[in-house]
Amino acid sequence: ALPISRCPLFANPTSSSRPRMSTGVPWLLATFLLLPVSAVRDIDLKGLDHTEDAQRGSLPGSLIEGSLGPSHSSNSSKALKDQHGASKGSGSGSGSWNPYESWDTFWNPGHSMARSMAKAESIKENDCDSMNDLLRGMLDEERHWEVVLGLSLVIAGILLLAGTCFLVGLKVKPRPPSYWSSRPWSPFTDEFQEEVDVTSEYGPAVQQLFDMTTKKEAMGIGRDGSWATHKGFRVVKVTRIENGKMWTDYARQRRAIDPVVKTLASMGRDWALYTDTALEVIESTHLSWRKSKSVREFLESLGLDSSRNERLMFHGSPGVGARQATGQVLFPTEDCSPVYAIKTAGFDERLGNVKGMYGSGTYFADMASKADQYAGQYNPLGAGSVGERATMFLSRVTLGCPYTTNQSLEQLRRPPCCEGHFDLNLFWNQDVNFGRPWREKGVPFRICNHKRFDSIMGDFVIDGQKKLYREFIVYGKQSYPEFCVTYERVP
Repeated sequence: ALPISRCPLFANPTSSSRPRMSTGVPWLLATFLLLPVSAVRDIDLKGLDHTEDAQRGSLPGSLIEGSLGPSHSSNSSKALKDQHGASKGSGSGSGSWNPYESWDTFWNPGHSMARSMAKAESIKENDCDSMNDLLRGMLDEERHWEVVLGLSLVIAGILLLAGTCFLVGLKVKPRPPSYWSSRPWSPFTDEFQEEVDVTSEYGPAVQQLFDMTTKKEAMGIGRDGSWATHKGFRVVKVTRIENGKMWTDYARQRRAIDPVVKTLASMGRDWALYTDTALEVIESTHLSWRKSKSVREFLESLGLDSSRNERLMFHGSPGVGARQATGQVLFPTEDCSPVYAIKTAGFDERLGNVKGMYGSGTYFADMASKADQYAGQYNPLGAGSVGERATMFLSRVTLGCPYTTNQSLEQLRRPPCCEGHFDLNLFWNQDVNFGRPWREKGVPFRICNHKRFDSIMGDFVIDGQKKLYREFIVYGKQSYPEFCVTYERVP
């Protein structure tokens, strides 16, 4: 084993004017944290021997110049030899002051290190070629406490670094989309809120999307839209909601949802096929939107997360001046309207009606004419709906793996598990307005820890009755109202 005093990193220079470097702990710590394992192996020992020989005057001047660098001329070589001879003649020994070494140390610190290492005891090429030799030598010299202390400091440093990274990570906020105008430079803040007018940028694409998702033959009929007399929409204004805290909540919830592929892999074969059919329905609908170049470019610019089935969907909500069916104004000022609440606080499924057809969730549609049914009525009673201005949100919605249902799901607060089990508390619920009571629906009830579906998709036939539109429901912070569209109802 190598005695530690023979390792170049721990050798003491013979000159008394140089600092001692015999303390092993700092160099051991530097070896662990700062130097690669092969650093010692890469030391040019032969070059160091040449440097020492050059100082003794045993090498020719040309080699002295190559060893000490191009900055030293033949005059420097002669001066070195003269110095060496003078020092030798004066008998001053190793402790004498060498002006050449002082000057060279100032301009070339690397030469100082080389001389210090060369003046140590004779070193074999393989005496200190790895960190293992360094540790073995310290142990042979019974410097156990230095080894333990060094290793402890290394471990403590690693733990400190990991803890610092963890604490910093807790403060980092999910980055908002790069095209947002109020996107802050700092990743540690989400304290911003702004509504940006993007009508000139996105207005034509949104108008095209509205036209493609308007089912004229279904307008003015049905339980929710019988009051409508209009047959189309004209986009008036498009704004982008840039809310830092809302985005943080949504982005973290989106990230918490497993990719669709992973969820499908955890299902049984029958449930995976059942879910894959629903995914194909959603995909085919959104593929039809991409037939329009402007809509396709608009969707691509959003950078939706297709791996988690993130989609752009419609949500209608009444704004200021909306009226009841009797003609009474519900929201006389903007700050008390649902539109304003969604702009400033986002969607909140806790405010949903548990007696809704699919329980207490946030409802979305893949058709503008469906969302329009919930955007409110504004004209006086009996005046029809043509000419009204209403508001609709184009929202990011992370659907994940949807559960497709053909019956109403009143009182539901979250989707069933991936094996079809519904929450046990629903079994005793008899208060329903749609369809059959829960215990007669033919679905299993169970308290389980199985992975759950991420959303609900209401099909075209519910409780045996044909529906005009599909509906999509989420039960958490899985949606973000990115675009607020003001539009006019036209004949």
